[in-house]
Amino acid sequence: MVYLKTYKIFLLLFLIIGVYSCASIGQPDGGEFDETPPKFVRSTPTPFGVNFKGNKITIEFDENVKIEKASEKVIVSPPQLEMPEIKANGRSITVELQDSMRPNSTYTIDFADAIVDNNEGNPLGNFALTFSTGSVVDTMGVSGTVLNAKNLEPIKGILVGLHSDLSDSAFMKKPFERVGRTDSRGHFTIRGVAPNKYKIYALMDGNQNSLYDSKSEMIAFCDSLIIPSSM
Repeated sequence: MVYLKTYKIFLLLFLIIGVYSCASIGQPDGGEFDETPPKFVRSTPTPFGVNFKGNKITIEFDENVKIEKASEKVIVSPPQLEMPEIKANGRSITVELQDSMRPNSTYTIDFADAIVDNNEGNPLGNFALTFSTGSVVDTMGVSGTVLNAKNLEPIKGILVGLHSDLSDSAFMKKPFERVGRTDSRGHFTIRGVAPNKYKIYALMDGNQNSLYDSKSEMIAFCDSLIIPSSM
């Protein structure tokens, strides 16, 4: 691309395509303190539920919970222009989406490890809720790692997004279609992906609008197409 001389470029390495898998919850080691993370009980909508109407999502657990660093850890896909309202109240968490819900679309609310129990702060790691406003739920995912090209150190907290528009300028004109965010190891997972061909980008999104529109924002891309498939 002609923009290579202008942008600060990072490498997208070790890109892995796989089928969406549910979170696994580790077993407690025992001891004097509670080391068991909260357990999911039920939600509205249900996991992988279809034809959801409304914009308020409720999730219940087996003990009192709280949310840590929601603005840093929780990410909604498709990306939202306005940050959702996320509240913990006793054993439940509510997420109220401020943007209008798209018809016939798969939504994923990825909490990462933001949900912890109220007493010891044991995190429920890798927890996400996926549902659809239509009759079909897209269940594939794209995972990988973002490293700094200069020192190969992982980049934490960078947005990673997919575009089915394969034109070179799509990331400057349109928000990402599906998104994920890297953790402290530089690892990301984009969930709820439909069968298609995609280009993938990593963006240090300063104004949180899921597109590259400022020279102060750092951008990275992979020059190979991403084609997820079921196995």
